[in-house]
Amino acid sequence: MSKLQANQYLGNGFSAYGGELEVLLTYQDNKIQDLQVTKHHESEMGQWALDELPGKIIAVNSADVDGITGATATSRAIKDATTDALNKAQRQK
Repeated sequence: MSKLQANQYLGNGFSAYGGELEVLLTYQDNKIQDLQVTKHHESEMGQWALDELPGKIIAVNSADVDGITGATATSRAIKDATTDALNKAQRQK
């Protein structure tokens, strides 16, 4: 990945099915501005979580959201990676 911009943080999580998953979090003014899954090896089933979960996390400004039914492992990996990135962002303050 290219150089991170201001207020951007990478986070990592692991899925039992797909291995490492990486997110790019944009965090400013104590708010999640954007969240993108930048690296994954998930199956078609996991795609539901990849498509839906980042928007839910942004909407509530927290990784503490319900996972996507049928994509539990991917949901957990996205939430873990988001928590990792949020911890990095909050340590920078």
